[in-house]
Amino acid sequence: MSELEPLGLPLSEAALAAESVVIQAQGVSRRYTEGVLDLTVLEGVDLQVERGQSLALVGASGSGKSTLLHLLGGLDSPSSGSVQLMGRNWAAMAVAQQGIWRNQHLGFVYQFHHLLAEFTALDNVAMPLRIRRFALPAARRQAQQALESVGLSDRAGHRPSQLSGGERQRVAVARALVTRPACILADEPTGNLDRRTAEAVFEVLLQRTRADGAALLVVTHDEQLARRCDQRLQLVGGRLAGSSHGPVD
Repeated sequence: MSELEPLGLPLSEAALAAESVVIQAQGVSRRYTEGVLDLTVLEGVDLQVERGQSLALVGASGSGKSTLLHLLGGLDSPSSGSVQLMGRNWAAMAVAQQGIWRNQHLGFVYQFHHLLAEFTALDNVAMPLRIRRFALPAARRQAQQALESVGLSDRAGHRPSQLSGGERQRVAVARALVTRPACILADEPTGNLDRRTAEAVFEVLLQRTRADGAALLVVTHDEQLARRCDQRLQLVGGRLAGSSHGPVD
């Protein structure tokens, strides 16, 4: 794939701020108690991701990786500790404010693409902009640029059922990136793909976030892909067991 150009949508004022730390967790723990259930999934987690940095979060199933990602994205609340996105604590915002902040500064990519079956690739990608109340022509222009950036300009009019698994996942990447968010959170984004397709999708994700200067945090079981990130952190039993730096492509 040829070198990718930055998308045309300007970054928000907050994303252009001088502060380099995009997302930060401080002393984060998550405990679930209900009846006789008393389960600590995360305990005393500290991490931060800066602009332009890619971080892989690895660990066995049940180690708390997805739970941590949900906390970082403001989709769940920690039992103790704090999470900040672009300098704002999720806990200090009302639910409606959290939704606006999430739409402005975060992009999500999941193991399952979650594309809407009745919409074309173009309109699936345009959806976050429509939520921002962009006029349809403007949203579609930005969505077309995003599809071009992941090599799918010729598939804009196709519905998900007409796309391969790798193409659907690249559409999901384009949807996450269309708003030029400050941070991308990706939960096993290549988990359902074969090795060759997984590497291609992961390369698109790395290239696009680096081109836009976004922070990228990826949960993955794939150690080979994790080593391609700038940093690798491992969760063991809900605790960060250490970190190592991988090569930058």
